Amino acid sequence: MRVDLSATVWTAVGGILVFLMIPAIGFLEAGFVRRSNVINAMMKGMLAFLVFFPIWFFVFPYYYAGVLQGGYYPTGQGVGVPMYIYAFFLGAFGAVTLALIFAGAPERLKFGGWLAFAVFFSAVQWPLVSSWIWGNGFLYNLGQYFGLPGYGVRDFAGGTVVHAYAGLAGAVATWLLGLSMAKRAKANGEDLAPAYKEAAEYRRSELPYAIVGTALLFFGWFGFNGGSTISVSEQTGYAVANTATAGSLAGLVSLLLARRAEGLWSPAATIGGIIGGLVMITPLAGFVEPWAASAVGVLAGFITYYGTKLVERRIPIDDPIGGLPAHGFNGVVGSALVPVLSSPSVGGLAGLIY
Repeated sequence: MRVDLSATVWTAVGGILVFLMIPAIGFLEAGFVRRSNVINAMMKGMLAFLVFFPIWFFVFPYYYAGVLQGGYYPTGQGVGVPMYIYAFFLGAFGAVTLALIFAGAPERLKFGGWLAFAVFFSAVQWPLVSSWIWGNGFLYNLGQYFGLPGYGVRDFAGGTVVHAYAGLAGAVATWLLGLSMAKRAKANGEDLAPAYKEAAEYRRSELPYAIVGTALLFFGWFGFNGGSTISVSEQTGYAVANTATAGSLAGLVSLLLARRAEGLWSPAATIGGIIGGLVMITPLAGFVEPWAASAVGVLAGFITYYGTKLVERRIPIDDPIGGLPAHGFNGVVGSALVPVLSSPSVGGLAGLIY
């Protein structure tokens, strides 16, 4: 195989930036839990890559290189990227997904149970699900296999494979685990012991951790979306610009909505909006023009803010980081917009509006 140096370097840099997002998720979670749970949150972020990568490099050829019957193709070699550089890049996405799923379930999860799930997730769950789209699997080929119109599912950088998946899986996990002790007592109208007063009020005294985590996530997201072009091209510029635009506008919209509704310049709402905008643009980043990214950012700000209120008031889960509205809702909506907003001049796909 002839190695394309620029594509290889770009893919490696993208993987490194995505890798940075894994501990950043630990910082984000640490900002929304009690001080006694900060170390646990950061440890989960660190262990996500310690568990995932050794398993991933072993199973990657089976799921992605056609070793098994019905295996899948993208090893990166088609564009001159060595297989294990490409595997590292994709593996960083898987480790991010693992870190996200239980980020919204502090105080209710035994560490040993999380480790057992992490091994199963790394060996079976994420490699299988991701290959359905990114590995030329059945979702990618819906039209060919089932006679449906269009090409099949397209996910530029993980809006479906990472964020919608992690947001919805995390919501199910938090529902199964139930409310934290303090919130359960508060919901039952019990008089909380002083030890749980802080948890019940959720003063978020560690919010600076979340702000730092969000800044690191935003930085890493340029590798998440920009690196997904594999080789550097004009599409890379669109992906990077669209990422910056959507994340910024969503954060501003969510901040202004919080100010209007609550009278507060809310850091938590701003953080949620930024992440929601980045999530929604992820499946679209290399497919749409900047005006569409602007519309996506505004829409994501509304969905994240009002989705968070909906979860808090109507859905019986305890999700302190807002994983369901930020990742689940926005990941699903962003994925649904791919066949609508995609521009043929950006990524070669023509959406319904073209």
